[in-house]
Amino acid sequence: MDEFFNIALFSFGDKSITLGMLLLGVLSVLSCIFLLLFSRKILRTDRFQVQLGIASIKTIRQFVYVVILFFGLFATLESFNINFRQFLKTAIISTKEFEFLVMHIFIFYLIITGTKVLLSFIQYLFDAKIKEKEIEPGKSHSIFQILKYFIYVIAISIFINSLGVNITILIASISALLVGIGLGIQHFFNDVISGMVMLFDHSIKINDTVEIDNSLIGRVLKINLRTSEILTRENIIMIIPNSHFTTERVINWTHNAKLTRFTVSVGVAYGSDVRLVEKLLVEAAMEHPEVSKEPKPFALFSNFGDSSLDFDLKFWSEHTFLIEPIKSDLRFAIDQKFRDNNVTIPFPQQDVYIKTPIDMRPSS
Repeated sequence: MDEFFNIALFSFGDKSITLGMLLLGVLSVLSCIFLLLFSRKILRTDRFQVQLGIASIKTIRQFVYVVILFFGLFATLESFNINFRQFLKTAIISTKEFEFLVMHIFIFYLIITGTKVLLSFIQYLFDAKIKEKEIEPGKSHSIFQILKYFIYVIAISIFINSLGVNITILIASISALLVGIGLGIQHFFNDVISGMVMLFDHSIKINDTVEIDNSLIGRVLKINLRTSEILTRENIIMIIPNSHFTTERVINWTHNAKLTRFTVSVGVAYGSDVRLVEKLLVEAAMEHPEVSKEPKPFALFSNFGDSSLDFDLKFWSEHTFLIEPIKSDLRFAIDQKFRDNNVTIPFPQQDVYIKTPIDMRPSS
């Protein structure tokens, strides 16, 4: 049997490939394929996808594939009597002071995919806390972003050290370079520092409704290290540098409370029953599903106008981002209630008197 497996199939130089080596190599490849298919099937089950989420499953699958391929390559090369360690130390780029080996490719993929798996697990824990309402989504995002940048810095540092590069000298060199070009990228660093401030102090969080430049109103979708994404009411995503939020005047409508008070103004004709008007305005607000019932809406008799008695309907709502459609609904409801109760909304009227000079009057 040993002689059968030692039958030489191929020979090159002083090395030969025997039947036993070929069978072990094929077995290693088939085992690797089987493990890849098995892990793929396991990770695609509903149980894993529901518990960990689609994004996490993709990251974990990439990591598992890299590990299986690594050991599959190890088994295949060893079956052909090829020293795997020597293969890993094969130089791809070699200089007097630096060598980039095959091993560094595997280390890079393992570090990157491993980092992604760790971040996916952390994100899963934060999502679980959000579902249990133990942490706010905006605060969760801020903490996760800080952890993500910190973990990536550590991962990159580990990879640089694996290359044999002194990271202290590298940082010093980069710092000297950045000082030289500092004037050109000062706005970039200003945005980055502003992003870190926003993530730490939570003055602006995910899903906050903000008003910028006294006209642009939008909802915060993402807070990245340099820029933030704002969704406007026109369904347009705007990329805004983070320094704008720390140096310019920004109104955060949802910073201190979920409820925000709004006003709808209306005028009625002189002689109208003002108490009836007050009642109808409050009823219109109370009947709207997006208007908060506590605090209760109320109406103010604000002024005696030139052509009307002016009222302001005050109400609270959580839906600050879509408040304009809510105001429109209230105006429709108020108009209908006024029509049903014979309350008139006047339009501005002016009396014009034309004075004719005496010498231009027609003679009698």
